[in-house]
Amino acid sequence: MSAAQRTNVQPSHLPLPLAEVGQYSWGLTLVFVLASTCWVLLPYTGDLFAALVFLMAIVLAGTRWNRGPVLMMAVVSALVWNYFFIPPQYTLHIEKPQDVVMFSLFFIVALSMGHLITRLRAREAALAQHHQEREHLLAEKHRAELLEESERLHRTLLDSVSHELKTPIAIIRTALDGLGQGNPYAREIETANRRLQRIVESFLEMTRVESEALEPQPDWCEIGDVLHAATAPIQQELAAHTLLITGTSELPLLRLDSRLLAQVLGNVLHNATRYAPVGSDIEIQAALVDGMLELRVRDHGPGLPLGAEDQLFEKFYRAPDSPAGGTGLGLAIARGLMRAMKGDIEAHTHPEGGAEFVLHLPVKTRSAA
Repeated sequence: MSAAQRTNVQPSHLPLPLAEVGQYSWGLTLVFVLASTCWVLLPYTGDLFAALVFLMAIVLAGTRWNRGPVLMMAVVSALVWNYFFIPPQYTLHIEKPQDVVMFSLFFIVALSMGHLITRLRAREAALAQHHQEREHLLAEKHRAELLEESERLHRTLLDSVSHELKTPIAIIRTALDGLGQGNPYAREIETANRRLQRIVESFLEMTRVESEALEPQPDWCEIGDVLHAATAPIQQELAAHTLLITGTSELPLLRLDSRLLAQVLGNVLHNATRYAPVGSDIEIQAALVDGMLELRVRDHGPGLPLGAEDQLFEKFYRAPDSPAGGTGLGLAIARGLMRAMKGDIEAHTHPEGGAEFVLHLPVKTRSAA
């Protein structure tokens, strides 16, 4: 037999735990003490008194000890009662038929009581454990309900505050139109107002994503229209870059939710403008791959932090050395919207440098008329 085989051989029995060995010792000691006491009282009480004492001791032991020590105590008590107390004494022989019956009943009752009481104690322990597990599950359920309620209140508050902010933002926008372009502060106010509006819209969209209230409305559209809708709101940010778009002219009509996809692309492109150097290219490639629309958005910035490929899609995540002004919601919203449309988005550092985001979306196609 090899060393590995010898290692895997299991013993036929396991040694008794130290606590159970102690119970066997205490059981034998208790039988000896009770037998000595009953022996002294035998002239006054008779042999039936000893039997009752032994039975009481077995019952009490069953409430405290394991089954093995209790059954051992029952057998030893029966033998001791027979040997020392039932005539003729100092022998296991029993002459009178009634004594045989009494001994048999004692033996059966002692074993039964010891067995039943230990089973009852085991059942009580199991019930106590079940009750404890139930209490633990109820506590976990209550904690989950509290977290869910807290998250719901958080979304409600965020949604309410965001809606309240939309009115003053609109007023500021109207006032800016009245000031005209001649005011030296108008451009700075407009930039700050557009940034605030984007933050508010991000909060509102995040609450819709988390509430799972989004219902995509697919319709036939051209991918060029989707790209135009995605880039129109961020023309000012894209002005510092050259946008290179390839593959869109070869695509047929696509059935998808153009509004949600445009918002996803807008968030990804806005993220690219924040990290790409001024004057660098931002590339968009579109293709159909196995019935899936694949859009690749690549910038020529520093790329993604090591190990942050999934973390950057978490809510409020901001990479180290991120430019000031972001909320950390844009990419989280993008992934939420893509998954609402049964698609997904992933990111990695391009082998030639920069970050690349890849959007996968199942679509139906139709040739243009």
